[in-house]
Amino acid sequence: MDAHDTGPECTGPERPGPERQARLADSVGLALLAALETLTPAERLAFVLHDLFSLPSDAIAPLVGGGPAAARHLVDRARRRVRGTALPLDD
Repeated sequence: MDAHDTGPECTGPERPGPERQARLADSVGLALLAALETLTPAERLAFVLHDLFSLPSDAIAPLVGGGPAAARHLVDRARRRVRGTALPLDD
């Protein structure tokens, strides 16, 4: 055995082929789009900028018309909606 040998390559049923990977990526993309459609425009903007692009709340705040606390609230509310968690009625 070579010092650089890391063992057998991962092959078999636990490693999906390219076609299955493409179908999975398409379905995940469609699921994300469907989830984003449930959000208000401000929630969608805050969620995408924060969770997908890692922008901090203070950078998002001017874009959604509030302070950093309001931006954090929008991101939190968007996450709960995307996860399907019930929101309080006064939200």
